[in-house]
Amino acid sequence: MLNVEDQLNDLKIIMDKLEPLEKRYRELRDKIKKLREQRRELINDLNSQIDEIVKIVNKQKTIKKEYLITREEYKIIREERSKLIRRIKELKEILRNKPRLPKNPEKLREELERLELIYETVHQNPRREKRLVEQITELSSYLKAYENYMNAREEIESVRKKLDELKLDPYKEKLSHLREQLNNLRNMEKEMKKKAEDLQKIKFQIDQELTKLSEELKNIEESMKDLRERKYEIISKFGIKRAANLSFEQIKRIILNKSAILERALKKMERGESLTFEEFTILVKNGLI
Repeated sequence: MLNVEDQLNDLKIIMDKLEPLEKRYRELRDKIKKLREQRRELINDLNSQIDEIVKIVNKQKTIKKEYLITREEYKIIREERSKLIRRIKELKEILRNKPRLPKNPEKLREELERLELIYETVHQNPRREKRLVEQITELSSYLKAYENYMNAREEIESVRKKLDELKLDPYKEKLSHLREQLNNLRNMEKEMKKKAEDLQKIKFQIDQELTKLSEELKNIEESMKDLRERKYEIISKFGIKRAANLSFEQIKRIILNKSAILERALKKMERGESLTFEEFTILVKNGLI
């Protein structure tokens, strides 16, 4: 005969162990669910952060390229200005040393042409020829100095105009603006990388917590499975199929009721009386038939 009291005691022990495990299981399951949701949000934030960092890096490359081109243009203009400034100094030096001509330039040219014609067409004695060459050289020197002076007067205005057109300030302003943009972008990149690192650390902590909780959940599931199997083994003897949401007291009342049925079935079987389906089933469950 099945000892109902012993079975109830065993069931009470099992359910007392099972109850806190089920409670902890639900807590763990809810916590894992929240952590996974938090992890998904973190990953989304991290991906967004990485996308922004990539955009900033690409923008830096574009601005850096523009900066290098502008800086090269600035160097070219600065070198050109330096050349023009040096040329202006040269021209000013020429203008400061204005040649003093003995005659009007036109007169000097006429005189030079006359002497050159004599030198080329009239035979001269060596002494006279030497003197003629000296005169031609002197006049040529005067005229050459005068031409240099006049050319310098014309050229200096042209050079000054070119110098005025070559402005460095726009390039300086642009370079300053581009440097400022680059600095701002570098600071933004640094801040966003720091934020991404912080998010990655939090994700790592969540991953560790999830691993820890999942392992605990797995152990609890195994313990619960063992206890539930033992619980089912007991209650099935009394023909109880579903008792997941029943308290011990509720199951106890059912078992006591079932035990009465079992006892009645045994007496009927002893007397040779016919059994109900329920009576027959409970006898089979307990191995009495």
